[in-house]
Parts: sequence; C-alpha cells; structure tokens
Amino acid sequence: MRKHTIVSLLLLILSGCAVGPDYEKPKLSIADTFQNLNNYEVDNTSALMSWQQAYQDPVLQQLISTALTHNYDLAIAISRIKEANALANIADSSFYPSIGLLAQNKRISQGNNNEFDDTQELKGQLSWQLDLFGYNQRASEAAWAELAVLGQARYVVEMNLVAEVATTYFALLDLQEKIKLSKSTVLLRSRALHIAQLRKSNGMVSGLDVRQAEVELQSAKVTIPSLELQFVQTLNRLKFLLADENANISGSIILADQALPVSVPIGIPSQVLMRRPDVLQVEAQLHAATAKVGMATANLFPKITLTSEFGFESSELSSLLSGDSSYWELLGGITQPLFNAGKLRNQLTAAEERAYQASLAYKNVVMNAFLAVSNQLTAFKSSETIYLAQQNLLNAAIAYEKLARIRYRNGVASALDLMDAQRKLFEAQLSFSSATKQKLVSFVNLYRTLGGGWQLAT
Repeated sequence: MRKHTIVSLLLLILSGCAVGPDYEKPKLSIADTFQNLNNYEVDNTSALMSWQQAYQDPVLQQLISTALTHNYDLAIAISRIKEANALANIADSSFYPSIGLLAQNKRISQGNNNEFDDTQELKGQLSWQLDLFGYNQRASEAAWAELAVLGQARYVVEMNLVAEVATTYFALLDLQEKIKLSKSTVLLRSRALHIAQLRKSNGMVSGLDVRQAEVELQSAKVTIPSLELQFVQTLNRLKFLLADENANISGSIILADQALPVSVPIGIPSQVLMRRPDVLQVEAQLHAATAKVGMATANLFPKITLTSEFGFESSELSSLLSGDSSYWELLGGITQPLFNAGKLRNQLTAAEERAYQASLAYKNVVMNAFLAVSNQLTAFKSSETIYLAQQNLLNAAIAYEKLARIRYRNGVASALDLMDAQRKLFEAQLSFSSATKQKLVSFVNLYRTLGGGWQLAT
C-alpha cells in the first residue's frame, strides 16, 4: 500500500506542467546589412575585435586594463552578479523538500500539587510543496533570466568604461599637444616682440608694429591657463575611471601618431548589433518578465503541500531512542484561493502588462542601436573628411608662414604680414589637433556602438 502511494505521488509530480507562456525571442524584420552602401565592402571584423586590437597604444592598453581591474562601477556590477547567482540558487531550492531536526523537552503542570510531567522529543520534520503547475519552475526561470540581465549589465558597464577611458585619453593627448603648441608660440612671439622693440628703437618700424606684437603675444598666453585647467580636470576624470590617484599618461604616443585599426566597418551586418550587451540585457529582461507571467498564472491554481514528522517521544530520557517511543506521521494539504477581491487576477494582469512593456523596451533598444550606428557611421566619415581638410589647411598655413617669413627678411613684407601668417598657422595647428582627436573619438564611439569593448568573463 505504501509503495502504491509513493508511485502515485511520483506520477502526479511528473505529470505537472508549467502554466503560462513559454518565452520566445521576438522576431524582428531587419535587413541582412544595416546600411545599403554598395561602394563599401561589408566587414564585421572590426565590430568583433577585442579592445586590445582596437586601441594599439601600449599606454592606453595599460590604462584600460587598470580600469577593468579597479573601477568601482564595474566592481559593483560584478558583485550584483554574485548576488543574483545566490538568489537564483535560492529559487532552485524550492524544487527540493526542506528537512529539519527538533529536540525539545516539555514540562506540563498537573494542577496545584507541584507535580509535572516531563516529555522528551527528538523528531525530524519534512515539508515539500509539489510544483504541479510550475510556479517553482517559472520562479527559477525568472531568477536565472534576471541573473542574465545583470550579467549583460556588467558587460554594458565594461563596454562604456573602455570607451570612456579611450575618449578621456585622447582628450588628454589633445590638450597636451595644444599646451605644447601654445607655449612654443608664446616663446616665438616673445622673440618677435623683442625684435620689434629693437627695430622701433632704431627707427625702422613704428609703434604700431610693437603694439601688434604685444597683442599677438598676449593672445597666445591667454590660452594656456584654460588649457592647463582642462588638462587637470580631464586627468582627474581618468584617475576616477581607473580608481587610481597616481594615474598618468607618461610615455604615451603623441596624438598625430595614434593608429586606428586597418579595417573600419562601413556596411554592417545587422546580426552584429544583436550581440550588443544592452540588446542582450533587455532580451533577458523580457525573458524574466515572461516567466513571471507564469508565476502569476500558477498562483490561480491549487497548491499541494506534504508535511511529515518522524522521531521519538518518551517521558524518560533513557528510553527516548527505544523502538517503543518512535512515531511518524504524513500529512497532505491543498490550498485553493476562493475569494481575494480580484488580487490574484490583477497580479496576473500586471505581470502581463510588464511583459508587454519589456517587449516594447526590447524593440526600442534594438531600433535605437540601429539608428545609433547610422549616426556614428556618418559621424566617423564626417570626422575623416574634416581631418583631411584640416590637414590641408595646416599644410597651407605652414607654406604661408614660411613664405611670409622669407618676404619679411627680404624687406618685401611687413611685420604685420608675418604676424598674420603666424597667427593663422597657430590657429591651424590647434584646429588640426582638435580634428585628430575628434577622428579618434569618432572611432571610439563607432566601436562602442557596434558593441565592441567587452569580453566574456572567464
């Protein structure tokens, strides 16, 4: 009889099913190639390359490595993954019975004659809620999906952190170059002012040339304090990202010599974007929300709980473990909600709406990813065009300044002509540095938008 009961119980458990919808990845109508640019070869290698391949400056590589080891936001994200892993294991524990052991002594008074009955008990307790309608299964599914959410959130932090460090590094190189140019220009203009003063004292030029030289000198000097302040602020930003107060960029490659990867994608296979961690994150959120619909559905059905006690009970401690004092009992209970003022039905409706919201969020993030790539591709191509234009402008300014200097020495051009050429050269040098930085930053943004800059944790 006992064997028949156990077999029937097992069959009942195995016949249970998880109610509610099963998760299915949303189907989106996306083209094979994101942009229809037939003039370019489709190349997804740059989208999948590691950050070590994308950023080839050894100093920048070391800074990124330090940030990935010490950054506080990333450490918090990793800790949240460990927390979610523990919670997922807790959810899985519902599949198993809970077993406890209780040892106690009871003393019961026998009226007013100061007599007591002592009873010693040693018993085991077992409780198990049968998962006939899949509540525990859906709870486990939701917990592991939420773990996946936090896992992808960690990769989002990592991807953004790599991009932030690279952007900050290139900004520092730009400021470093501009400070160097400004100080060099101040030195040249100080000499020009001294020469103008000597020429005026000899009656060769008027006071206007001296005043013009002073204006040019002060206009160069005034740029330095602002640039130095920006450099300190940007360096402090880098230190914060690295969580290292001693971070610096000594030994770095100058801005003009920074190399981009050989291949930069122009036509992007659409499926490359589906590996972005923020896309995978919202997909996992949709999975978790779908599982919670199943949990809310299961709450509408009966819950069956088995409880059992087995152990020993005796009035004498010496005979507690004897065969005569042993006992056991097995109880089964069923709970079916009858009236709760629509609470469970409304909980199900709320869960369904949250799942619907999660599906919209998924589509929203995917669309945003595609549009962001379109923007960054355009920005990157634009930065290349601006870079080449500024390079041509710089070359023209160099030639103009050289010719003006020769003409000035030969007495053909005035000091004002020379100072005008030098001013245009200084402006062209500063603008070329900005264009070089912007080209590098545009690549950083494109690489991040493609989902680059994160690596699977070991």
